[in-house]
Amino acid sequence: MALEKKKIAIAGIGTVGKGLVKILEQFGSEIPNLKVSVIASRKKIRLPKKKIFKDTVILNDAKKLIKFEDYDILVELIGGDDGIAKEIVINALKKKKHVVTANKAMISKYWKDINYISKANKCSIKYEAAVAGGVPIIKIIDEFLISNKISRIYGILNGTSNFILTKMLTTGKNFNEILKEAQKLGYAEANPTFDIDGIDTAHKLSILSSLSFNVDSELNKIKTEGIRNINLLDLKFADSLGYKIKLLGICEIKGKIIKNYVYPCLVEKDNFIANVDGVYNGVVVESDFCNKSFFQGEGAGSFPTATSVFSDIKSILDSDVSHLKKLTNNKNIQFSKPEKRFGKYYLRFTTDDKPGVISGIAKEFKKNNISMKSMLQEDSKIIKSKDATIVITTHDCEEKNMIDALVRINKMNFIKKKTVYFRIENF
Repeated sequence: MALEKKKIAIAGIGTVGKGLVKILEQFGSEIPNLKVSVIASRKKIRLPKKKIFKDTVILNDAKKLIKFEDYDILVELIGGDDGIAKEIVINALKKKKHVVTANKAMISKYWKDINYISKANKCSIKYEAAVAGGVPIIKIIDEFLISNKISRIYGILNGTSNFILTKMLTTGKNFNEILKEAQKLGYAEANPTFDIDGIDTAHKLSILSSLSFNVDSELNKIKTEGIRNINLLDLKFADSLGYKIKLLGICEIKGKIIKNYVYPCLVEKDNFIANVDGVYNGVVVESDFCNKSFFQGEGAGSFPTATSVFSDIKSILDSDVSHLKKLTNNKNIQFSKPEKRFGKYYLRFTTDDKPGVISGIAKEFKKNNISMKSMLQEDSKIIKSKDATIVITTHDCEEKNMIDALVRINKMNFIKKKTVYFRIENF
């Protein structure tokens, strides 16, 4: 018996879209029941002379897909949390069409709405390509949830920021120099705000947290900091202390409390994540039966992301199972406030080179129940500065206490620059 023909509509032929067309050209013949019925692209395109693209309709405006009916699966590769991308996805779901998307911003922002519409219309929406590029983390989490309860997920979810931090340390160049290099290589956009300010990571973490803990982890519930102000000096100090600084997304559940954080932090060099460098992404999943599972792969780019899109298309053809879960009605779930974080810290003080400085800092620490773990005072000649540089790591303390202490310390007359601090994560 011949397989039922499935038709796909592709919206957006940019970097990922071109990669998908290339994959379909090469492997489309291996899925005889698949055909590309329509492509929406603002730019003129030439399609491969393959059977899968025979009689494909070309539209110059994705909005025309709203009235187009001859497809079973919409592949949305336009991007953006609102606008035409959201419009055609919602329209497709309401028409009982399956959807595959790489749009992390839209999935993160409209998780609850998209979940409801897809379930109501008994159709699938898949978004493997929206998180960690070529790392199949969404599928992995789905499979974990069958027999495991996930307690924590953490990792590097943005290849651009990871590339910048890696190259700064290995080359000794500053942030702005490496950012320009990343832009020339195509790793960073002309406007890199989403990447370097942690927003891209927060979108992805929102999806991972929502899926893992069966709640709506909205973006505004995620503590988010980026790498824009990271100094090469701190990367070097962290390295000398046995750490690397990485921009991490961390989601964790304890009882009824969910913690969602995105920030650069110090990670011990022997940790899985510390050894993920360059444009690669790495994710650790902690669960009750599997303890820790580590996954690494290319986080962005045409073919890694397009591979995830193609995998989702194939998954729908095979099973039509949706990633989205039924949201919990448990009203007792709460999202932890950032000031409640309890952990270790790295601090770099720039001070007058005179007696009494360390005792002044220690006195304020004592008032706020903060104890020092280690201290390093760098010779001013080494860092070529007339000021003293003091690096301190602490034992576990509450973030509110740390912030309160730093507010008071930064007002002391021996402090020459605002104190730099990073959280230390021990996984």
